[in-house]
Amino acid sequence: MLRNATTSLTVRCLLIVLAYILAMAGLLHVTNQLANEELKRTSPYIEMFDDGSTMMQTDDFQQMGSQVSHPSALLVFDGEGKLLFSTSQKVAQKITAKELPLIAGDEDDGSVYVMLDRTDARGRTVHEINLCKPEPTSDGYAISVKSTCTYLSDGTIVGGDLFGDKTRLTKREMSLLQGVYSRRMMIAKHSYKNEKGQRRILVLLSPTESGKDFRAAVDRSNTYRIAAVPIAVALTVLAIAVLARVVRRSTRPLDHAIDARRSGVGNAPDPSAMPVELRHTYEDFLGLMAVLDQAQDDKRRMIADVSHDLKTPLSVIRGYAQAFEDGCVPQESTEKYLHAIAAKADLACELIDSLQFFAKTDHPSYQATLENRDLCEDLRLMLIDKQPDIEQAGGTLVVELPERPIRACADVELLRRAVSNVIDNAYKHNPRGVTIRVACAPTRNGALVSIADDGQGVPTDIREHAFEPFVTSNKARSAGKGTGLGLAIASTCMQAQGGTISFAERPEAPYSTEVLMTLPAAQKD
Repeated sequence: MLRNATTSLTVRCLLIVLAYILAMAGLLHVTNQLANEELKRTSPYIEMFDDGSTMMQTDDFQQMGSQVSHPSALLVFDGEGKLLFSTSQKVAQKITAKELPLIAGDEDDGSVYVMLDRTDARGRTVHEINLCKPEPTSDGYAISVKSTCTYLSDGTIVGGDLFGDKTRLTKREMSLLQGVYSRRMMIAKHSYKNEKGQRRILVLLSPTESGKDFRAAVDRSNTYRIAAVPIAVALTVLAIAVLARVVRRSTRPLDHAIDARRSGVGNAPDPSAMPVELRHTYEDFLGLMAVLDQAQDDKRRMIADVSHDLKTPLSVIRGYAQAFEDGCVPQESTEKYLHAIAAKADLACELIDSLQFFAKTDHPSYQATLENRDLCEDLRLMLIDKQPDIEQAGGTLVVELPERPIRACADVELLRRAVSNVIDNAYKHNPRGVTIRVACAPTRNGALVSIADDGQGVPTDIREHAFEPFVTSNKARSAGKGTGLGLAIASTCMQAQGGTISFAERPEAPYSTEVLMTLPAAQKD
């Protein structure tokens, strides 16, 4: 399983894609971080400091200070108003502990200042400050006002107890309550407790952004994103190149096999060298090459056999014709010589006709003329034609055909050629006195034609290849002993009809050889 995973092209490609995705995600994360940091430096905000962060819980003031940059400033006080840290000594000198309660923000118990402006009955603008705290209820949360203060625009306090006995607010105190430190700086406060339970008050000063400053900050942050584009393109090109290389290397054994096949030099690589996904294709390729090799061998053997089988009768014809031309044939032998020439010519024509018929029926484009036939009737007519030949050869024909019709889908001419060739093979390649039996029976999928004989049988070494062209028991291929195409033609005839032909493994006694031919069932009208 592990070896298949490591040799799998899919796994390799997925790993490359995963690495590419991680690299792009990392690039996007870094780019966004840098862009956000640029915006934060331009205008930091109090919410960016998380109470639960490590730097705030452990009083890592240096880390907290690194979150802001000039002209922004960060100050940290303890619960008693003592300054613990500041990024700007100048600002630290201007903010006192007494001013901390006046700075807009929230307290460590969750309370926040809520500012309201309204007009009283006398038409004066009244500013109202409420210290509010969310309280949990059965329906969610409710806002309760802990304390309040109402003052006029000149700072006179006209109501509330938020600031105790104080009767007037200075202009600076009013600005701090409204979150304004100066004309160009804003101020905010946040109270929290560290991991030791110690109260800390965080004060943040940040510049009041103008439209120009903000656009400049956005432009700087976009610079990081623009700079990431060529890096992303480079990563994409690299991923494609690596994927292409992996695919090329995976198909290299197939290329080597093709080169070895083309040049005839070297051996095809072992299939285990191929990726799992291409291994089946590679094995199919090797199988196809084996079939092509076999076809090439068959082609060479066929050419050699045809050349040999034609050479013998043609040589006789040529020799006798030369004898006639030279005037060497005695008058009393003329008829004998002419008879020999005619016999050899018939033999050559028979071979050529058989070869032509075999090539025609074996071609993929050949189409049989299939009809719904009564096999019993067709076989009877065929056997009437063959019986004289069988009896002349000293054989006996036994016909076992039922009276009822047996219908099948067949080409009557192809069937006639197949049956004739099998019967010819039975009486021509057996001693005189052979008995040939022809029978027919219906099957579940069509019909079965059986042709058996009690001759000397088919040798085992020939039986496996008997239906291939030019296979014969006459190893010397003596003239007049058959062309070796009879059973091969019978096989192509049966295949063209959608049927099969084979030897029975156990012929019925007393027969030694039985050829079984099947045909598909007749089509319904």
